[in-house]
Amino acid sequence: MAKTSPHISDLYHLANQLKQDQDLPLEQLRQRDRDIGLACSAGGSAWQRLHCWLGAVDPDAIHRPAWARSASPLLLLNLLALLGGFGAMAGVLLGSVNALVNVLFWLLLFVGLQWLLMAGSVLVLIQLLRGRVPRASPIDPARWVLHRRWPDVRTLREAQPLLQLLFLRHGQVLGALFAGGAALAFIVLPAVDHYGFVWGSTYQLSDGFMHRLVETLAWPWESFLPGATVAPEVVSSSRYHAGVQVLEARRLEDMSGWWEFLLLVLLVYSLFPRMLLWGVSRWLYRRQLAASLLDYPGVERVLARMQVPLVSTSGAAAELQPVSGNRAVQVPSSETPLTLWPRALLVEVAAAFGENPLASFEELADGQPGLRAQLAGADLATDRQVLVDLPRDDIDRLYLAVKGWEPPVAELADLLEPLFDVPHCSLLLVPLPGRPLPQHKIEDWRAFARALPFQGVDVQALKPVRP
Repeated sequence: MAKTSPHISDLYHLANQLKQDQDLPLEQLRQRDRDIGLACSAGGSAWQRLHCWLGAVDPDAIHRPAWARSASPLLLLNLLALLGGFGAMAGVLLGSVNALVNVLFWLLLFVGLQWLLMAGSVLVLIQLLRGRVPRASPIDPARWVLHRRWPDVRTLREAQPLLQLLFLRHGQVLGALFAGGAALAFIVLPAVDHYGFVWGSTYQLSDGFMHRLVETLAWPWESFLPGATVAPEVVSSSRYHAGVQVLEARRLEDMSGWWEFLLLVLLVYSLFPRMLLWGVSRWLYRRQLAASLLDYPGVERVLARMQVPLVSTSGAAAELQPVSGNRAVQVPSSETPLTLWPRALLVEVAAAFGENPLASFEELADGQPGLRAQLAGADLATDRQVLVDLPRDDIDRLYLAVKGWEPPVAELADLLEPLFDVPHCSLLLVPLPGRPLPQHKIEDWRAFARALPFQGVDVQALKPVRP
């Protein structure tokens, strides 16, 4: 199976396709997805299998070239960043008095400021690599724009890691283009005009300090590019005072000797780190985007249908295994033929399924969680202890089955506190036999779910399997 990279448009394409699938019979979905599963290679990651499925259900949408799927405003921003870097460098060179450029001001603007911005990017990357979502700054303009676009705080919270990586990745591209434009101007303008480079400050800086600074910055290349360094005598002769009216020709020639050094400083300390950060943020963004696609509600059923055989015999029902006292955890028996999700937990509240088998609902017909727990819904202390005793380190997704026709109660949210560290929660609304859930009941449960502190949450109204 060819290696593929996720694109943000895949998320919209996936959501649209899963919405269309809701109107198709389960047997038709099984046949289609099983055929696609057989056509796709057995190897590869879950994302590669999902990408193969997306390409099979709608080849025209998934096979559009990357440039056609990119947003045109980004191209404009990239062009503006390139022109901005060129203009900033041109402004410093052309605006210098007597064509004498202050090295300290140049370093502060094109290296120091860039490193300050990159330090913030590195901090965000470290936090994201550790699995933490850094808080957005209150003065961040992007936060204001996002709140205007998505006023629902829940939407922002679920999308925050992906959005931050998206902005971080594009931010590094803009920073690299700015540095590239500045480097281009630093090559073009000195080629057509003569510029000298001096240093001076209101602070009492010695020649020795400047020489040590130059040696430190030139350390990466001084061994194989000795000509791109600044000799101590050139550093001393480049010290400038505003009161000096006449400069000797030899001294002016020495002042131009900073150019090779400053060009490499710009490339090594501004452009290269930006490109490195862009590579890391791009890799992390693609990983997070692939995780978001695989975590989308309904994807686990698609992947299960691609692998489960179309013909299977009914196995034994799930057996209830006591844990301690009157607490119990259900684990499906080994004879169950359905594809299991071993790191998923199904919590059934107050016998929400009743006498109905799980496979009688479309959302659970092709795959079921590997771990089940039943809560009586009467004794909160006992039910809470059942959840506390679960192996939470082995659970990455929670399915909570409730009676969809009943209103949500606040005690249920308090009861789920031991599981709040599970990344994703899917609320399964079980309907009454032969009676679909009214929309206002679904909205009540959706409002309840939006207040839960899980990293991701969704609500699914279960549908009985149509004969």
